Amino acid sequence: MKFFEMLIIFSLLFQLSTSYASTEPISLKQRCLNYLNNYPSYFKEEVLDQVCEKVQQTEGCKSVAGESIFHSDYVSKNPEAKKILVISLIHGDETNAGSVSRFWLERLQKVDARNSWRIIPVANPDGVNKKTRTNANGIDLNRNFPTVDWSSDAIKYWERYTQKNPRRFPGYAAGGEVETQCIMKHLEDYKPDFVISIHTPLKVLDFDGPKLKKAFPYSYLPWKSLGNFPGSLGRYLWVERQTPVLTTELRPTLPNEALPFEQLQDLVGTLVKKDLASGQ
Repeated sequence: MKFFEMLIIFSLLFQLSTSYASTEPISLKQRCLNYLNNYPSYFKEEVLDQVCEKVQQTEGCKSVAGESIFHSDYVSKNPEAKKILVISLIHGDETNAGSVSRFWLERLQKVDARNSWRIIPVANPDGVNKKTRTNANGIDLNRNFPTVDWSSDAIKYWERYTQKNPRRFPGYAAGGEVETQCIMKHLEDYKPDFVISIHTPLKVLDFDGPKLKKAFPYSYLPWKSLGNFPGSLGRYLWVERQTPVLTTELRPTLPNEALPFEQLQDLVGTLVKKDLASGQ
């Protein structure tokens, strides 16, 4: 066999071996590490390793492109604990949201929490990979929830109030996106008492829920209602199902220390335990 022919054969064998290697399944832990390592941490690296050891995947929770949508549960020992669901990066280009969910995941490794938490740190992995607000189908997942008025109003609202902004396209069917369906499965399975949706960069805390008995000062962000819209999580959960939703709109740049995120997590715990428990 001539040298040139041998070279071609070795080249083909190498391509086949690398192709096979690339199709080897990636563990859920490794997917977790691959995503969350992209966001700044306030803890040592081994804490993230512990976090990713515990992640799970609800059946059917995959993106349009087949990426796993993983989550982690932290069950409180407190018999009166409330259940809090955190949804982060439903908009893939709101990068700083990933740092909050990572911090909370890592912090829950170290504290005895008053409440039970389920955190979905990357709800729109295709959008994260493409650095887009929308999913791989070009749909804004936070306008795709099947609210009662979706069929009659979602497209009309998009056309009239956003001038058909492609970043806010609600989709072709209510709840039609696989990522939306994944979140809905979590809502049905976990039955949270309170939901936090982490966004950026509008610099406010936007609360869809019962009127609070008192103010909850938070120096990092002011409280301001932004309203809810056809297909939005706030309308789907609070207006139609009476599950409170706190939309956290971060500042465009992250703080130098973790204190604002620690305070926010503690504030939510206090709010859930004292104000919402009384129905006020």
